[in-house]
Amino acid sequence: MTSQFPLGSVNNAHLQQLGEVLWSWEVCTECLAGKPCKSKDCPWPRSTHLTLYFQHYKLLTSLYECNIEEGQTSGLVSHEDIFKLIRQLQSNPELTKAELLRKLFPNFPIRDDQERALNLAARITMMVDCSASRQSSVLLEHGNHKIRWNNDVTFPQFLCDTFPQSVHPSIQDITQELRGTKLKKHARLCFKPTDDLRNHLRLDRKAAVVEIFHHTAFLKEQLRFTKDLKVESLSATDLAKLGVLPRALALEALDSIQKVLFPLAEPDSYKLLESLTSTSTSNFDTDVLRYVSSAIRKPEEDSMPYRYFGTRLADLHEELMNPTPRGVEKWFERNSGARFIMMATIAGVIFAIFLGMLSLGVAGFQAYVGYMSWKHPVIPLPTPQATAL
Repeated sequence: MTSQFPLGSVNNAHLQQLGEVLWSWEVCTECLAGKPCKSKDCPWPRSTHLTLYFQHYKLLTSLYECNIEEGQTSGLVSHEDIFKLIRQLQSNPELTKAELLRKLFPNFPIRDDQERALNLAARITMMVDCSASRQSSVLLEHGNHKIRWNNDVTFPQFLCDTFPQSVHPSIQDITQELRGTKLKKHARLCFKPTDDLRNHLRLDRKAAVVEIFHHTAFLKEQLRFTKDLKVESLSATDLAKLGVLPRALALEALDSIQKVLFPLAEPDSYKLLESLTSTSTSNFDTDVLRYVSSAIRKPEEDSMPYRYFGTRLADLHEELMNPTPRGVEKWFERNSGARFIMMATIAGVIFAIFLGMLSLGVAGFQAYVGYMSWKHPVIPLPTPQATAL
């Protein structure tokens, strides 16, 4: 068995094909030929905003590994194979993962590299790592679960399970006061970029870290693609055929960054967000600083109810109101339970008894000294002058 990395370098032609597959880009002939763009409708000039997403694509494809026997063909041989898998993923949303694998790779049995190829296509399309295995029940209780795309589940159902919705009636009151500057100052949290959308706003209280999905250019491109479509009436299967996320999900992720945590109109928030884009610190995508509205948003989408990320925003608000003790505060909290209070009380009583006994001993000694002084008074010696007389 040999281990290979079959996908070579990525060029502009590959990226232009990727844009066409994901968002129906119609790149002009000048851009296809590598010449200066002359069309105002050509989408390729927007590729400068997608630099970090394209870098992520290059990294994912470069890490694709196949373990094959002599005479076997890798699940992916070229970037065109990835684009074919993405199209198949969009064209067959009713198939389970196992059925889709059998359709794509008729030769049995299905190998690990072929399953990795399908997972890679899904990840590139939705920016969700669907190969992560389920974690422990303790992590599930705390909302830190990562659902795996199982063989008996369709891709639309996997996405629905990954991004469940819930109603938060008071979410607007929370978002008005939830700021990244406050989380950093009062809760002492730091912010970490993530390439997996389902990790967005995930709070790690132990590490004092909030993960932020920073590929805002990817979200904007998805929203631009579906802006003129009546996606409200589309089912999860219809959205999977288009290869797009629900608009509300993409808008919530975008607004939670640019309107809630780091409002670009507030100087302090903008300054903090700008510091996160530094390559020497957090290395967030610089596109997070670029606000776009009319090109991607419908008039009725100015305010979001946060049904997808409301729970995590509520968790951040709770952390802001009641910060997790850290450092000295953590020691005090750990030693402030009923058991330790009882121990401290007993220690105080023992110390008080010791002080009482010590005081009693001192008082007794003083009484003894006084008694001895009374019983054996000291007679003063005569002075030399008195003796001479």
